[in-house]
Amino acid sequence: MTDQLITIATFSHPIEAHILKTKLESEEIECFIADENTVTMNWLYSNAIGGVKLQIKKSDFKRAMAIIQDKPASKSPQNKLDKNNNEPYCPKCNSLNVCYEKFSRRFAFASWILLGFPLPFIKRKWKCSECGYEWKAKK
Repeated sequence: MTDQLITIATFSHPIEAHILKTKLESEEIECFIADENTVTMNWLYSNAIGGVKLQIKKSDFKRAMAIIQDKPASKSPQNKLDKNNNEPYCPKCNSLNVCYEKFSRRFAFASWILLGFPLPFIKRKWKCSECGYEWKAKK
């Protein structure tokens, strides 16, 4: 007797389903993607048919959900930096995924549209890509 297939996740784009499928298959969970070809042919159908569906056997459900809910290493508490390290990190969530913004993108883009060339509006701040927190750069 074969196991029944259940949908564990739906996606707007097929590539998103393939990423999770690859992760689950690396843990030896057999996966199937439904409605991939329909969305690939006309992406406007994605909402109408409920998106691209990732399906697994019902017997693998608990193991698959444990893998899906596993958080990436950058968000784990073990990844907190010691204060002696000079790498920039977010003071709110301790993530290493931060970037330094020297210019205000919004004003530079607006000046480019209005004037034909971007003006460098000085911003000088750090921004965390994980939580969105912004803080001033130290001089």
